[in-house]
Amino acid sequence: MRKFRCLSCRHEFEAAPNVVPAHCPKCYNRYVELVEGPAVKGKSWGSKSYSVAPRKS
Repeated sequence: MRKFRCLSCRHEFEAAPNVVPAHCPKCYNRYVELVEGPAVKGKSWGSKSYSVAPRKS
């Protein structure tokens, strides 16, 4: 089990090892931090993935 903490309301909750919560179950804020358990694989918080259309002359 992984343990998460909401950055807004500080509520701590657990999630299954293969599940990354989309939001806090108490206040529904989407910013949560991993407190305990194996690291979450994927992109870092600072990475951005989007495409930009080419400039028109």
